[in-house]
Amino acid sequence: MKKLLKNHLGALIAGVLILVISLVALPNVDSLTRAHSEISLPSNVESEAAKLIKNEWGNKKKNTYEVAVVFNKKSGKLTETDQGNIEASIDRLTSNQKKYGIKDYLAPQNNIATKKLLKSKDGTTWVMQMNIAKSHGSISQVYDEINKVVKTSGVRTYVTGADVLNNDFTSSIQEGIKKTELITVVFIFIVLIIVFRSPVVPLVSLLTVGVSFLVSFSIVANLVNQVNFPFSNFTQVFMVIVLFGIGTDYNILLYNHFKEYLGNGLGVAEATKDSIKKASRTILYSGSSILIGFSALGLANFSVYRSASGVAVGVLVLLIVLLTLNPFFMATLGKKMFWPSKEFAGEKPSKMWHGISSATLKRPVVFLAAVAVVVAPFFVTYSNVFNYDDTAEISDSVPSKQGLNLVQKHFSEGMAMPSYLYIKSDHTLDNEKDLKLIDELTRKLRNSEGVDKVMSATEPYNEKIKLLYVKKQLKSVTDGIAKLEKGVGKLTKGSEQVTSGAKKLANGADQLDEGTGTLSDEAKDLYTGTQTLTNGAKDLTANMNTLVAGLDQLKSQLSENASSLNADQLDQLSSGLTDLNSGLQSLQGQVGSLQTGLTNAKTALTTARTGFGTASAAAGSLASSISKVSDPTLKAELQKELETLNSGLGTVGSGLTTARTAATNMNSAASGIQSATGSLGSGTSAVSTADLSTEVQQLQAAVDALATGAHKLYTGSNSLYSGLSKGMAGALALSQGADKLQSGTSQLSSGASKLAENTPAITSGLTAVNNGLVSAGSYLNGLRKSKASDTFYVPSYVLKHNADLQKSLKVFLSPDKKSAMIIIILDSNPSSESAAEHSQALSAMARKSLKGTDLGKAEVEMGGQSSTIEDTKNTASGDFTRTMAIMLIGIGIALIFVTRSLLQPIYILGTLLLAYISSLSITRWVVSGVMGRSTLAWNVPFFTFIMLIALGVDYSIFVMMRYRDSDPHALSSARILEACTVIGTVVISAAVILGGTFAALIPSGVPTLIEVAIGVIIGLAILVFLMPINLSASTKLTYEGFPWPKWAGRKKSLSFGKKS
Repeated sequence: MKKLLKNHLGALIAGVLILVISLVALPNVDSLTRAHSEISLPSNVESEAAKLIKNEWGNKKKNTYEVAVVFNKKSGKLTETDQGNIEASIDRLTSNQKKYGIKDYLAPQNNIATKKLLKSKDGTTWVMQMNIAKSHGSISQVYDEINKVVKTSGVRTYVTGADVLNNDFTSSIQEGIKKTELITVVFIFIVLIIVFRSPVVPLVSLLTVGVSFLVSFSIVANLVNQVNFPFSNFTQVFMVIVLFGIGTDYNILLYNHFKEYLGNGLGVAEATKDSIKKASRTILYSGSSILIGFSALGLANFSVYRSASGVAVGVLVLLIVLLTLNPFFMATLGKKMFWPSKEFAGEKPSKMWHGISSATLKRPVVFLAAVAVVVAPFFVTYSNVFNYDDTAEISDSVPSKQGLNLVQKHFSEGMAMPSYLYIKSDHTLDNEKDLKLIDELTRKLRNSEGVDKVMSATEPYNEKIKLLYVKKQLKSVTDGIAKLEKGVGKLTKGSEQVTSGAKKLANGADQLDEGTGTLSDEAKDLYTGTQTLTNGAKDLTANMNTLVAGLDQLKSQLSENASSLNADQLDQLSSGLTDLNSGLQSLQGQVGSLQTGLTNAKTALTTARTGFGTASAAAGSLASSISKVSDPTLKAELQKELETLNSGLGTVGSGLTTARTAATNMNSAASGIQSATGSLGSGTSAVSTADLSTEVQQLQAAVDALATGAHKLYTGSNSLYSGLSKGMAGALALSQGADKLQSGTSQLSSGASKLAENTPAITSGLTAVNNGLVSAGSYLNGLRKSKASDTFYVPSYVLKHNADLQKSLKVFLSPDKKSAMIIIILDSNPSSESAAEHSQALSAMARKSLKGTDLGKAEVEMGGQSSTIEDTKNTASGDFTRTMAIMLIGIGIALIFVTRSLLQPIYILGTLLLAYISSLSITRWVVSGVMGRSTLAWNVPFFTFIMLIALGVDYSIFVMMRYRDSDPHALSSARILEACTVIGTVVISAAVILGGTFAALIPSGVPTLIEVAIGVIIGLAILVFLMPINLSASTKLTYEGFPWPKWAGRKKSLSFGKKS
């Protein structure tokens, strides 16, 4: 005894040390679970590829939590005060983005578009969306911080989103595990007390299994931290269930042997040794099969399935602990282990299993047929449709779930968890051609069934930027054309008026040309006449000068010699005076002719003045007509000619003025000369020689008068000459101006004629232009009103400088501009299977739409909750089949070595599969009727399968090991009947304990765990009845042959195997 204690004391010490080390080294379980709560999918699936593209978006999207804040008025619409309070709460966040780790956000008051997007139509709910850096803290810390900040007076506030919901799902599982652990321990303790009728056995059993769990879970947790060992939300809970379940089963088997040997009179040491020897073989065989089965899960691709491989570590530790610590307690306590029980008999035989096995052995085919009939409906009604909505795992009382429900109620169901379509190209996408393709794809997606809203670079708020579409652009063009039509119409009317005016201008210019020609001729005649008059006046002045000189001399001589004149001298003087008088008469005639010429010149000047006034008036009308000419070149030429004409008219006007003044002065001078010559004539005619003395006196007086008149005549002739000289200069200027005027009017007449010829063509051209504008305007208006105008087109200037477009490109294009994002909001629950299928159907449609375009070779991937669920479904279903095959093959190989048979493993696995399919169908009925869920959670089949297969193999090995240990000379039917009778109680007890352990999952409140519990409990119940039937019938038929009926005339049975 001392030797035995000595041998097992080391195991106890080692166990205690390992336990202490495990507890000390155990990481933070809550943080570990949350860090690995997200499902990890293979990198080649679509949603994972989408994540890789998303991570290229920079710090605004990469490594961020997606969080939504919901503001809701419980009763009625949000008041203005409520809205102000909400805006204040949002401002607290947006004004402290760094403080709260906010990388990007979208608020309802940002602009009109976000108002439509993030404010419910019923006016009761607002939503704010944010991306918060994961480096800011854990999702739990972020949730607590944001939840505290957004508390708003008068409204209900909820923080939700995919990451928050996933965190709450993890929390619900953790809470469920705590409840399960406590209930499991209490349940097992009670069952073991009932089975062994002792409080000591349950304590020892729970202690050994508990140590196994703590040590193994510490190992798994450290492996997760160090080498990224597979781990999920479900790893811990299933380690608890499996280890406490099978550990208790193994302990029951071991303790029954120990109790039986003690009852047979063996000592404690010998009973301990024999018990360990006999039970350990069964435990090791059974445990090895389970170990192989769960280890095979490490070959799975799906992270959730791989995470169950942690149970294999637990099973390995369990086997070691049970076979090392139990001997210590058994050797130490002995019979006290079963205190206060005084009975030490072995396990009582199972009457139920004995009856079932006995009946089956008599009619194996009938019972097998009955089993087939019973399970057939379960196979027929088996459904492969499952629920992938993880949010359904969260209670409606959880705030984040309440927020999600409010969003789905007041907005579209997909609002809280949008889908993200990513397009990754090998070139930049910020150009008109690629943006047009993105816009076309956006509209196709929006028009697809099941889609509520779509947002992209060209339609950032589920609305078009109208400026970027041909319809809006055509509106500007057609408005401009309409204005142009009016302008051209006015030009056409003006051109018609110009045409009319040009004709009048041509006629006037011709008349002006004719008048200036006449004026030029008259000016030349005037100049010639004035020149002749000037020459005559010049001669007159010269003669008058001589006359005045002679008269002065005569006057002087008369004064000097008046007393000495004789008659002859007087006669000579009288004769001279007579001649002088004749000369004066001739001079008077010349002056009269000169005066007549002056009068004619004056008349000509008056005519020229009248012509000048007409020309000036015509030039003014011409200037008015020229100002209406539309052709700038022609207008400039005409205005140049008009300036020349006006210059000539100015010169002519100046010459006319000068000539008229001179003519007036000359006329006055000529009148004076004529008067003076008349006086001279009368003076000379009055002189006679009759009375010499008197005559001399009279002559002297006449000569004085004549001299005075001559002087006046001389003065007048000088004035006349001077005036004629000026008149000649004016006549010359007039003649030169008239020549220039005629040249200008000739050019003007030619230009006016050309204008009159060209303006009809201009009018015709303007009419054609106007008709073209009307036609173009009509076509463009029709195009604008047609569907064809609803086309995206972004001018290069708008692409570079439009603020709204630039802001949109920053959000929906990656920093390198080579990837684009399109946000899709579905109109159904994004976690539903239909939405999941639809999301990737949309991405397939997108690839097809882009095929053959510049983005035909671009990578198109769908991300978001729906796509992740679709990939989860495809990965889970595909990997489930693969994992199931691996697990069955591994367990099958183990069973071959255990049973030493090729057929028995097939019978055992077949029985387990029947129980699995049947339990799933029944579970779905129960869940539908009791829980109101039409489908099972997507991971229920997998967890139910591995539990039923692993535990069912456990029970099968119990039976087959008992079968092998029975009398080898007996018939196979007798041996299997004995095995079923003896092991039946153990199996039923184990099934009850394991069923109770799984029942402890029901209070967790997590639908997945509840459904798995129901499935396993139903499966265990089916196995309790199915195993004795199938194992008995298969053994009978295999080793003793087919029991032919008497009427078949067969004397010997057909055997499929050698009798044992």
